[in-house]
Amino acid sequence: MKDNAYERIMDSKAGKILAGSLVYGIMFEILLYRNMNGIGIPVLMLTTCLFLIGFFRIFEMRIKQETVFYMAAMVLLGISTVLTTSDFFLIWNWFGSICMFFLVLIHQFYDDRKWSFAQYLKIYLRMWFAPFGNLLSPFRALIREKGRKAKPGEKTSSGYVTQIFIGCVAAILLLIIILPLLFSGDMVFASFIRIFTGNMDGFHFPAEKLFLFLFGFVLCFAVLQAFANYDPDLCKKEQEDRPVQVSGITCISILTAVYVVFCLIQIGALFFGHGNGLPAGFTYAEYARSGFFQLLGVCLLNLVIVLTVIHLFRPGRTMQKVLTVFSACTYILIVSSAYRICMYIGAYQMTLLRVLVLWGLCVLSFILAGVIVNVYKKDFPLFRYCAMICVLCYLILSFSRPDEWMAHYNLKNKEDWIESYDEIRYLFSEDFLLALDQITISGDTGNLISYCQEVVDNYDNEPGWTYHIGEARIKQAAEWFLSEYVKNTP
Repeated sequence: MKDNAYERIMDSKAGKILAGSLVYGIMFEILLYRNMNGIGIPVLMLTTCLFLIGFFRIFEMRIKQETVFYMAAMVLLGISTVLTTSDFFLIWNWFGSICMFFLVLIHQFYDDRKWSFAQYLKIYLRMWFAPFGNLLSPFRALIREKGRKAKPGEKTSSGYVTQIFIGCVAAILLLIIILPLLFSGDMVFASFIRIFTGNMDGFHFPAEKLFLFLFGFVLCFAVLQAFANYDPDLCKKEQEDRPVQVSGITCISILTAVYVVFCLIQIGALFFGHGNGLPAGFTYAEYARSGFFQLLGVCLLNLVIVLTVIHLFRPGRTMQKVLTVFSACTYILIVSSAYRICMYIGAYQMTLLRVLVLWGLCVLSFILAGVIVNVYKKDFPLFRYCAMICVLCYLILSFSRPDEWMAHYNLKNKEDWIESYDEIRYLFSEDFLLALDQITISGDTGNLISYCQEVVDNYDNEPGWTYHIGEARIKQAAEWFLSEYVKNTP
């Protein structure tokens, strides 16, 4: 296959791209060294976006509108990271940032306007792993650049010398990481090394910093190389030949008939029954809890079924009508699931898992709306729509500080909840302490005092790129609580 325009640019401007990757590797090491949630993270996200814009200009690309949205989402996820102490949100902020990073690249390098959901998902997952096949590409580019600078008569004689030099440099860099591990892993080897190092206790070179630099440099170039290897067959339009719809219509019609009966029972017993007709031995909250997860599973399965039908068949009018009724029944199941979990929360208080379930049902309802549009409009960008919905809803959830208002709700509706020290540590992050100044706590506060004292004692937030705004606010809230309640404790 002939080289495409991006490959030619990657080859002709390899020097600029290598230099940019080198600088990015340095910034990557500075901002990420021993720092996964400090103020260096949003700076890293912004730096990544600026470097991507610079690389896109080298590739002579125009920055697309959705690209700006994805980049803004990356930076906002970085800001969210520095404002929370919740492990759940810290992990998913990183995952979301990486997802947005690959969406930026795919949207810029490919014409994705008419991709189907299945086609987009296939390419998206493929490109996540494509950079690992190009990890040696920066070193190959260095060899090519050296070869270009050599004189015609010297090319043959110096080619091996250049490759040997690069091999030695690579070995030295790896030995800087390997030797300290061997030194600390075997005393005999350590004694042998001391013969050459004198009274040195070992190698103190910051191997972690070197690794981060190499990781940032190599991965930056490898990602660009992977996307520059543009394969026209990869984006070839899907075949229009699809099976006859009769089997699909039959299957969906049978499922829809079952769902209609179930939905009628739900509307009568759950929404308007007020406890009448419940199974023997069940309270209203227990009945709600008993079927919630099953209905959630059915809702997700229905979404997969509709996407599969759209992919396998070309929906005609009959199929469109059947899928619309099928989706409407799914909406009733979503509302039933949400109603059940709300009743359960009213009886047993809020937890992060229950809030995430409500959030997931909300996201699912928006995605299902996009799926219905895709049933009638084949060219609807369903994957990009789902990505935007997910990131927008997640950003709203993340910045809303759920631990704080969950604790506020629980303290307001169940005062003895705060007495369980283990329940606090298991169900909530330290963010919930921000709610303590919003409500008066009665009863025994001994366990909460111990928790706040532990937060203050373990505080190790230092100025610099690792400074975490969320931890500083948590410490301030804990100190306020101790100053207000310890002096009143007998």
